[in-house]
Amino acid sequence: MAVQERGTSAASGTAPDLRPDLRLAPDLERDPGLGRRVRAIIARTDRPAVTGLITLLAATGFVLARWDEWSRRSISRFILIGQNFAHPAQLPAGMPLRAAYGYDGQFYYRLAINPLNFSHTAYGITMDAAYRFMRVGYPVITWLVSFGQRSLVPYMLVAVNVAAIGALGYLGAILARQGGRHAAWGLLLPGYFGLVTSLSRDTAEPVAAAFLVAGLLAVRARRPALAAGLLAFAALTRETAMVAVAAIAIVRVTGLVRRRSGPGREDLAWFLPAAVFAAWQVIVYAFIGTFPLDADGGRNAGAPFIATFEAVKSNLSHIDLASYNAVDVWLAELAVLLVFAIAALCSLRTSRAPVHERLALVLFLIEICVVTPSTWNSLSADLRSFVEVYLMAVIVLLGRPRQPLRRPGAWLLPAATLGLLPVLDGVVRLRLHWA
Repeated sequence: MAVQERGTSAASGTAPDLRPDLRLAPDLERDPGLGRRVRAIIARTDRPAVTGLITLLAATGFVLARWDEWSRRSISRFILIGQNFAHPAQLPAGMPLRAAYGYDGQFYYRLAINPLNFSHTAYGITMDAAYRFMRVGYPVITWLVSFGQRSLVPYMLVAVNVAAIGALGYLGAILARQGGRHAAWGLLLPGYFGLVTSLSRDTAEPVAAAFLVAGLLAVRARRPALAAGLLAFAALTRETAMVAVAAIAIVRVTGLVRRRSGPGREDLAWFLPAAVFAAWQVIVYAFIGTFPLDADGGRNAGAPFIATFEAVKSNLSHIDLASYNAVDVWLAELAVLLVFAIAALCSLRTSRAPVHERLALVLFLIEICVVTPSTWNSLSADLRSFVEVYLMAVIVLLGRPRQPLRRPGAWLLPAATLGLLPVLDGVVRLRLHWA
């Protein structure tokens, strides 16, 4: 996808300071030769392709390490099929099973074998809820790259997520360069700890995130048809992507009302994803007799803030100062997510991110505050369901004008990054040895 990497901000109409920050430490200044080499390295790595490649290699290395350390060289173990939903006689011989319920990856595996099979039980797995059928984007891509071969599906589920995380690194670098920063700042986008868990368990967040960010970049580039296709696929992968579509719609419709003008080609970016999402709901209803969004709302939504406060209260009461346990990990992850969210909220007025992206951050924050305890109380998911809040916070922060650290607010992005790194490292180490 060709998008403008640097240029005038659509949100402010002013050109950002795009000069790379190549200030060197005093010892480098005293050695001009070394300084020139450092400047050359910085300049040569200031490319989205480099950042994307680094991310791709990191994701691949993690998968290989987990495959060797945890899964005992069985890629099928990533799926985490639970005995309660499995019919062993219909599964491939030797497919690993886990006790009780397993994890969400088993339902993506089942759909990836045949995305258009709407039977309650098929290919050895029974669906637990109707809303699984609307999250078809990740299974469709996996089915395509598997060429319909069932034996390839476990491998391709992992490969597609690795590619999606690599794409996030590339897209993040484009966003960083548009904000006047070095492309390496784009590593923040795929650096969310919840994506590590998604990669470990074959869930859809990396694919949904990549299509969502690509769609937002296409909107920035004023390519509404491309944006519409990307955002529609993001919504068919994770329905929460419709929050970003709603933000685009609100900004566009408000502008049309103020100008008293009619809709135009730019409105494709929100209208087409909404239409595709609604059409898929109708298609699924025609086969299973239930609107999947209704099933999702009953299971994953509730009274605002209640689940949030209850989860925080419960986990704070179980802090173990003697060891770093699952509760401690959850609280550390929540703290990092809050730091990014609060830093981004403090940057809403100064960020050059388009208005609809800043609005999307606010709407995603509202969205996670109305989900039920089934999402908030999970101690093993690493807050993967809240990935959009993190993504939008990073996008808003990358849109801040680059300033010396002594200036007010200039420290927000570096400080948030420093808080993220140890938590991310802990989750990576945890997933190398535990399910």
